[in-house]
Amino acid sequence: MKVAGIIAEYNPFHNGHAYLAKKARENGATHVVAVMSGNFVQRGEPAIFEHSVRTEAALMNGIDLVLQLPAVYAVSPAQSFAGAAVEILDGTGFVDELVFGSECGDAEKIIRAVEALESDKLKPLLDGELKKGISFAAARENALRSLSPESADIIKSPNNILGVEYVSAIKRTDCRMIPVTFPRIGAEHDSKNFSGNIASASYIRDAFDEKEWKNLVPENIVRLYEKSAVADIKRIENAILYRMRTADADSLSKAPDVSEGIENRIISAAENAKNLEELYSFAKTKRYSHARIRRIILNYFLGITAEDLALSVPYIRVMGFNDRGAELIRKAGDNAYLPFITKAADVASLGENAQRIFSIECRAGNIYSLCFEKIAACGGEKRTKPIIKYD
Repeated sequence: MKVAGIIAEYNPFHNGHAYLAKKARENGATHVVAVMSGNFVQRGEPAIFEHSVRTEAALMNGIDLVLQLPAVYAVSPAQSFAGAAVEILDGTGFVDELVFGSECGDAEKIIRAVEALESDKLKPLLDGELKKGISFAAARENALRSLSPESADIIKSPNNILGVEYVSAIKRTDCRMIPVTFPRIGAEHDSKNFSGNIASASYIRDAFDEKEWKNLVPENIVRLYEKSAVADIKRIENAILYRMRTADADSLSKAPDVSEGIENRIISAAENAKNLEELYSFAKTKRYSHARIRRIILNYFLGITAEDLALSVPYIRVMGFNDRGAELIRKAGDNAYLPFITKAADVASLGENAQRIFSIECRAGNIYSLCFEKIAACGGEKRTKPIIKYD
């Protein structure tokens, strides 16, 4: 048995995701496990489809077991996002390799970039770049170029950057997984174009309203998407604006990734913004990217604090599985160092941290239900059961 792990949002699942699962199997994987974000994603937005829909799509296209990345970690900077996802995969006790797509398609180059980033020589160079008032990403790239031009080129591309964070997390946690990467094919991350039948998830999300999308996702899930409700952040836009207009600097400063007084700038922006895009734009600075501002605002809206993000992953939540996934769950009993949960009642015996993480998940789910044209009652996360797709 050889088990491959994938970290994803599947927002939504598309042909590129199916391709990566296929490559993992061609590389010898007998089982493929995915850790998938829940109701909200790293962009600081609601996922386009409920996690049950995205789980089913994955199980129909090469994924055997879907595990949830809790909201606390899913809406966080790349380091925390990657670290928690790696901890979940390693916590199963049965994942042998972490498989991901990258622009370079070369795990050794990514490993060398991680080593360069961890060099003692980098910090003074990075501090000097940050004093220029530029973003952390730009400062890090500039500093790294002085040490390793090849590695600096690696961290210019979004999927390479995630790969760097994955490898860093593997080293940091001293886990048994081996990083394996394949060249990303088709459109670039967040590209508004597509190549053949491969497009970025952002293109496909936009395409649901006005463009052709059916050839960009596996044929067997077209009907699933057609019948599924689409979430839209605009449906909670006024609620977010209200929350930010009534925020105080002290409480906002406790949100993840807040520093250097950005909370005051966000509050000032909220006083003048008439919609979310204006709020993000008014608050954005050279140091604070659009995505970082979106995450800060969403975390504050969801009631997630930096203290919450500092908690270690307390459990592994099963979102769905097929026959091969069921084999893995049975195997986990002897090897897992994190407890598996399949229903809300399982959390009660896991201690305070687990209950805190799950309570945030439930609150996020209640808010997520407001993002649909037809609003659901609260309590959806507590009623959630794994999707089972036996062959």
